[in-house]
Amino acid sequence: MNIQELVRSFAVATVALPVLLLSASLASAQAISSDGFPASVPKAHCGPTDHTESGLQGETTQQERFSGDSETAYNCNLELVGEEPQDTYQGAYSQDGPAYYDVCAYYGSDNGPKTGQGIKVIDASDPRHPVVSANLTDSPAALAPHETVASNANTRLLVAGQTGGQNFAVYDISNCRHPVLKSSITLPGSNGHMGAFAPDGRTYYLSQNPCCSGFGGPLYIVDLTDPSNAQQLPTWNFLGDGRPHSLDLNPQGFAPGLAEGTRAYMGQGRSWPFSLTLRTGW
Repeated sequence: MNIQELVRSFAVATVALPVLLLSASLASAQAISSDGFPASVPKAHCGPTDHTESGLQGETTQQERFSGDSETAYNCNLELVGEEPQDTYQGAYSQDGPAYYDVCAYYGSDNGPKTGQGIKVIDASDPRHPVVSANLTDSPAALAPHETVASNANTRLLVAGQTGGQNFAVYDISNCRHPVLKSSITLPGSNGHMGAFAPDGRTYYLSQNPCCSGFGGPLYIVDLTDPSNAQQLPTWNFLGDGRPHSLDLNPQGFAPGLAEGTRAYMGQGRSWPFSLTLRTGW
């Protein structure tokens, strides 16, 4: 997939669903430093009419937040080219960006009216006229996914874990516009919050809602080797205060000699200790 196709499918925001295209000047690959690790990303050169933060890129100051300046979206080398009207489907909820595959994007609508809830599928093949091609409502997880919606291009899977419930759903997105439910399983005691795929797409790690969970708590792990028969693997329990909000797993080439998907990085809730875990068996 070229950079234009990637950006078209990825940058469909979850409120008014605008389609944004990155400037070609930002499409260069990240440099690698002499020790083999990814180097720092250079400072972007924003356009003269862009609305940018006054300080560090990606950081809004207290004055910007309370003056109302941050209510107008910040942008740097982004151009609105099309949108799906927000009054069609309301309730887009906070999540770690929409999931995407091919020319499609996926987002949950937990905060909308019950008649409109579900995982919305956005067909952005025409970036000037993105349209809703499906609304997934056939699993409890799709109706209340919070920030768990995630996709993997290697296995062409879309997953969601239920917030306020124990359901976990797996969809085949070979036809990205019309996902097909493959598994809907129960994870006893789960209350999904966020999560991440292993890079190969065969395992998903589901973090837990920290709002009401007390101290400690598990990280749920699901084996997706057979999407039609998703299996819960043994949970990993945190010792201490809180639960992990989310996590990331190392991609290929992240560090010299480190195999893909063998290290997870997690911030633990409440007291926020940092956890580093080696994954060797799944």
